Amino acid sequence: MTSHLTYEIVHKFRGQGKMNEAEDWMRANIRGLWELEFLGMSEEIDDFKKTKTYIFHVRFNFGRSEDLKRFKEEYIQGKPPAPKAKPPVAKKKGILSRIFG
Repeated sequence: MTSHLTYEIVHKFRGQGKMNEAEDWMRANIRGLWELEFLGMSEEIDDFKKTKTYIFHVRFNFGRSEDLKRFKEEYIQGKPPAPKAKPPVAKKKGILSRIFG
């Protein structure tokens, strides 16, 4: 682990495809430094369906707290991105205020 990446979250994924999706999301959305660390894999058995699922345990490290917060909220929790602040709209000046303003 890199020492300058001080914010971390550990998450479990059902299947490698979901882990790859998270990595793609990070490449597209994270501004600061980040890294992904594979911690291991476990099996989860569904007694009702009689199926076995592989769970991937992954640690995500971030250099910025804002990136960690966005990853948790937008990717893991599925919340929509916060709206970006709109620049103030300039008021149109009438003909007299342009002449005398």
